[in-house]
Amino acid sequence: MAAVETGQAVCAALWTRVTTDATMKSVFGQSGTVFMYRVMAPKDSAFPYIVDRLSISRELFHGQHTYFLDLWYYGEQPTAVDSAVDRLKILFHEWTFTTATDEASGFLEWFGGGYIPTDAEYVWHYATQWDIKFGAPRDISNIIIG
Repeated sequence: MAAVETGQAVCAALWTRVTTDATMKSVFGQSGTVFMYRVMAPKDSAFPYIVDRLSISRELFHGQHTYFLDLWYYGEQPTAVDSAVDRLKILFHEWTFTTATDEASGFLEWFGGGYIPTDAEYVWHYATQWDIKFGAPRDISNIIIG
């Protein structure tokens, strides 16, 4: 198995949390699939979909980092988007993630979000921003008791 860059591993943990949630699937439509893309969606992607990206400041395991998650939806009313944002807040609230290989763990905190105007009728874009704080990678080999 090839090594995965830690930033990609963090994004994979977050992607799994969002795309496998049954409530998020039902909020996002009849297909039961949450389409989520890194950085940008393919041209002419079917709505609804999510785009995310991780912004690393300084060293990965120190300080605070930013996770952006944008929801895109087509419809007369943004009700589904509002429900999806509410669900994201529930999914990420006090949830501690750990990457698949236990190299990193951390948690997210809501920073803010809101609708961004688009130039297309009935296209809704809601941008969210989350603070990610990492715990130190687990190293139990050097624990001294006493």
